[in-house]
Amino acid sequence: MITVRSEKAKKNNQIIMGIGEVAAFTAAAVWAFSTLLYKRFSHHLNPFELNVAKGVIASALMAAVLLITWDSQLPTSQFSWGWLVASGIVGIAIGDSAYFGALRNIGPARTLVIESLAPAIAGLLNIALLGVFLSFTAWLGIILTTVGVIYAVKPNQALPTLDQHTFRKGVFFALIAATCQAAGMVLSKGALNDQQVSSLWAATIRLVSGTLTVAVIVAVLKHSSLQRAITLKGIDKKGWLFAAVFFGTFIGLWLQLISVNNTDPAIAQTIFSAAPLMVMTMSLIRKEHITRNMITGGLLAFGGIVLLLSG
Repeated sequence: MITVRSEKAKKNNQIIMGIGEVAAFTAAAVWAFSTLLYKRFSHHLNPFELNVAKGVIASALMAAVLLITWDSQLPTSQFSWGWLVASGIVGIAIGDSAYFGALRNIGPARTLVIESLAPAIAGLLNIALLGVFLSFTAWLGIILTTVGVIYAVKPNQALPTLDQHTFRKGVFFALIAATCQAAGMVLSKGALNDQQVSSLWAATIRLVSGTLTVAVIVAVLKHSSLQRAITLKGIDKKGWLFAAVFFGTFIGLWLQLISVNNTDPAIAQTIFSAAPLMVMTMSLIRKEHITRNMITGGLLAFGGIVLLLSG
């Protein structure tokens, strides 16, 4: 009987891992799609205002689904609440804001290269905070995927020269963003390990915590308007923004928590890092220019993900 139960447990683990990996791939895909939509509003709202706007809309959507489904699997322990609130503040409030700061100072190409360090950081934080170790094959997959993404996003032409202060500030923001996003995933896993919590409740708590933190920052900063971020007054084509929030934040964040709930955060973060490659694939479908670096890097990253999943 013990042997039979052990075999069933292994089969169940395989099914759970499959759910986590599929959720991570889907999250990367919807994030890639929403990125193309978010670009439309980058010149209408500053990064903090956009962060608040998407957080408010997505939080309302999550609250509506929680009421409709009567989801009762909310965290009951203070420990789980603490992990999730910390995850929202670190990953969404600090991480996303630092990411926007990096984009402003060193541009998307350099930022994406540094952001590719997130899976490796997640693996290290996984060991430090949760005491979970990955196999050698999984680490090899993370390294190969990271190298592939870096090679794919590397620009073909020389980037504009930046002054030393701007460059250092941008690199600092990008490193903070990569570290905080990885930490946010690991902290979420800590909450989900502590007790059984639904992925939707975890995503909602994480998002609301991050949004409230950014809202406080917006209220304090003179160059930002909290009222404008919430009401979207004067913003045209709000339907596209709603679509970006629905897919990228509401569905995407929910899928991320499903993934983290069912697999290792370092594995989930590695799959999330393939999102830029999906953006490139969409660009190819739209008949935009695709370089040899993108194709070669994409194949390397794909090989790394195959190794990661087999490990």
